Amino acid sequence: MDNPLRWLALVMLEEPLLPEFDDVARWVGENFADAPEMAVAGSTENMFSCTLGNSTAAATLIDRAVPWSQLEGPCATAWYWPDAAEALRDHKAHILVTMVDEGGKAIENSQRLMQLAAGVTATSQAQGVFWGPGRLVHPARAFLDQAVPSTAEDLPLFLWVDFRVERTETGNVQLYTTGLEALGHTEMESREFPGEPQRLLEFAYNLAHYQLCQSKTINDGDTIGLTEEIQVIARHQGSMFDDSLEVLQLEFQASGG
Repeated sequence: MDNPLRWLALVMLEEPLLPEFDDVARWVGENFADAPEMAVAGSTENMFSCTLGNSTAAATLIDRAVPWSQLEGPCATAWYWPDAAEALRDHKAHILVTMVDEGGKAIENSQRLMQLAAGVTATSQAQGVFWGPGRLVHPARAFLDQAVPSTAEDLPLFLWVDFRVERTETGNVQLYTTGLEALGHTEMESREFPGEPQRLLEFAYNLAHYQLCQSKTINDGDTIGLTEEIQVIARHQGSMFDDSLEVLQLEFQASGG
């Protein structure tokens, strides 16, 4: 998958200080029961590289702010963090957290990158986190609050996937995702949903979580019952933004047609 931001996170800082590897590793071990063993591979004043089980990762201090052109869009669309732009505009430096894609399972890679990013966030003067695969920004505290209790059966998809919900000109609601591709699944879209935005968000989240946790693939033409009243028909079709990109289009209807 050709995603230049895959397995990358940025931790925005109040001051340009890199936490010690031992502090990060200790925090990760104390807060994630399923975290693999971490071992330092090399370090300098502004960087450390390490292994997380069979994965290789690094944290590098960049003594300047993330270019605003990279953060402006994610801040503007962060409906769950209305003052994201105000909170992040004046950060002084950032830590680049990266993991080498060595062909492991996408969900495990996401968990390990998240665990390392959380460890760096918790042990530094962090203001926020940019999650590269989903192009999302999160407040530092909220990132930790969602990351720590997550498990393989209860994935923190709101940290990893942008479920974007918008009103259409007809007064209905549309949805599209960014971040599912990095997790090995097709992005989702829904063009015209007549119900409430929160209801559509819940349906899409549950479908995504079902696919990822159950290792299920939703095929073209599958009909899935969501409630006693609502079902969804899935279609592999071109995106509403670019017809050459295939997405999973979700068509909602009353159960039984």
